[in-house]
Amino acid sequence: MVLHIEKYNLVNKKNCKKPNYKINDKEIYFDIYVGPDKEVCIVGSFDNNYIGWASITTLDEKDLIVTIIDYLLKRKPIMVSSTYFALGARYEEVMKWHNFRISKKQYKDGEYRYYSQATLAYLGDNEMYLAKYISVETNSFYYTELSKCKFRLMDNYYSTILEGYKELLTQKENYEYYYEMKPLISLLKNESYLRLCPNEEIRNIYLDCMNECSNLYNRYMSAVR
Repeated sequence: MVLHIEKYNLVNKKNCKKPNYKINDKEIYFDIYVGPDKEVCIVGSFDNNYIGWASITTLDEKDLIVTIIDYLLKRKPIMVSSTYFALGARYEEVMKWHNFRISKKQYKDGEYRYYSQATLAYLGDNEMYLAKYISVETNSFYYTELSKCKFRLMDNYYSTILEGYKELLTQKENYEYYYEMKPLISLLKNESYLRLCPNEEIRNIYLDCMNECSNLYNRYMSAVR
């Protein structure tokens, strides 16, 4: 079983890293990325620097997703790497997918349970079913967010609106412009479901907008450091 599951792990001897601090006592958490073609990237992370797992499957492989998550919950990975090195040539693509995080948070009276950013819900404390809960959460996330795209596409002029946002984001190059655009950046972040949009034109314009948001932020940070 271990060998069967490990073949899906993109963290391997070619990209593994030696941590420069202790991570053995860190709880694993899950960053789950879902693409417009129903691909699912599961990243099992220890912190912002090190991951022990990265795999790319499809949303329809429900049993496999359950098995992978159950494996990660019960057995801490031996090798560690970074998301960038583990995903390799697919890193830039996956980072454009829609995503959410499942991590442990305090529930009550000092008890910690896995909590989903997708539904703002605690996933229960039954270890036997926890992997299935997470798999169901992933499936629900995809279809709920996809439905938002369908409602948004009822506006036939939305691609024009996005083009207008993109033009606004690139009007000025001074770093203070980031502050002026912060409300628009916030609005666009709230529409991240468009990363799943079946209309490729709208999806790409949205991603262009988010890239310009990053450019504004990076320009601002470079100036104030």
